Amino acid sequence: MLTKRKKWLLLFIYVTGFLLIPPLAGGVVSQFLNLSGLGLLAVINLITYAILCGAVLLLSQDVFKKDVKKIDHWGKFVAQMAMGLIFTFGSVLVGNLIVMSLGTTEMATNQEVAANILDAMPFVMIITAIFLAPIVEEIIFRLVLMNLFDWKPVYQLLFSSLIFGLFHVLLGGWIHIISYTLAGLVFGYFYLKHRNIWHVTILHILHNGVTIGLMFWIAQLMS
Repeated sequence: MLTKRKKWLLLFIYVTGFLLIPPLAGGVVSQFLNLSGLGLLAVINLITYAILCGAVLLLSQDVFKKDVKKIDHWGKFVAQMAMGLIFTFGSVLVGNLIVMSLGTTEMATNQEVAANILDAMPFVMIITAIFLAPIVEEIIFRLVLMNLFDWKPVYQLLFSSLIFGLFHVLLGGWIHIISYTLAGLVFGYFYLKHRNIWHVTILHILHNGVTIGLMFWIAQLMS
């Protein structure tokens, strides 16, 4: 388990990284690459998440090394991933139905941006959204936030899920905090159930992979 000092350090790196890396990366990238608009945003996101992923993995590598040894039956692990995907997409469906019942049919702002970047620079979007972002988010929102305070598990779950939902609507579309918080509850419960960072990280990667795949497929059908 991470020490209290490492947990706070990881949070500090995460917050300051999102505040400092994008403007710095934007300045450097614009000097060397002829990019603007979505292309520039995609590369900035890639650089930001790549740096953050490297930093948080370095500080939490002992947890990953320890937890991978707990997976003693890979067939059971695959079945758990399949069940996890059913629940994550179920939570998203329920969240979207609630949002629609409240009179909103538009996507969350970050989803619109993701869809546009996927259309403009699919490879960059795939690397960022499917691999880098889930690793960073699971380390921060589950490994750190769910073990940051000496609270009962249910309070840890609610706290981390709400922060997870809030983070995903910072760009706008606040009503969609419902969908993201519900997804956070599933990821958080999955982590509480297995107490293994690999379980929830792989589940998040698979969830994003399927989501991006569906977005790409729908975009091809509409083009």
